[in-house]
Amino acid sequence: MPRRWFPFGLAHLLAATTTSAFVVHKSHPPSPATTKIFASSSPLDAIFNVFSPSSLTPPADILAGTSIDPSRDDVDLVRVYKATKDGWSAINFHERVDGKGSAVVVALSRSGKVFGGYNPLGWMSTDDYGNSNSAFLWFRTSGRGNKEASVKCPILTGGNTAIFDYATGGPNFGACDLCIGPPRAAVMGGFAGPDVENSESVAGNLRRGKSSLGGAYDFRMGWPVAGEFQLAEVEVWCNANVGKRKSYRGGGLFGL
Repeated sequence: MPRRWFPFGLAHLLAATTTSAFVVHKSHPPSPATTKIFASSSPLDAIFNVFSPSSLTPPADILAGTSIDPSRDDVDLVRVYKATKDGWSAINFHERVDGKGSAVVVALSRSGKVFGGYNPLGWMSTDDYGNSNSAFLWFRTSGRGNKEASVKCPILTGGNTAIFDYATGGPNFGACDLCIGPPRAAVMGGFAGPDVENSESVAGNLRRGKSSLGGAYDFRMGWPVAGEFQLAEVEVWCNANVGKRKSYRGGGLFGL
């Protein structure tokens, strides 16, 4: 049988996998287990033969002090969206995450890099942007002895345009700091309310992303993606104890 080649980072991640878990237990964080991705039939997926963990691990170490800090008694961190299970379209994404409150995005690139962002505002498909001094991006890196650690990229002073909540796009931090599944068509609302053309035909594909760190979030050495990139998995984790809110449709700015 011919040997399959994996990028070093992804191979390292796969080697460490054991069992699947979908809830963060305060004393025992989940260990990812691998399952083959069958969600896409694109030629690229066939060529790369990519594998994805059945569950990625949220960065509990840097969620301390946030509204979804898993060490808090009132927080049960659960996965609400998984691209390979729930669908790669931005429509699928918003069906699963809208109204769920603060959230952390955990993404796995095809090259095996793990990174994401913390959105304290949550998503509501407003086609608007929000300001927040609490938002941040993050990425996983290897420290001394190849021990993994999470690095935070905080929002710059003022917290301006921290989150763009495109109804036809995926997670969007800053104007271009980290965009996962950007809309295929320009948003007509001009950030003053939702686009009337919210449909699958213009919805972004969360397999694709782009990044130019340093606009709204602080640049940190080691940030794993730049320009356009492709993803093997995207997950979103929220607090199960937050009741679902009705979608906001009024336009205007919002923030914390």
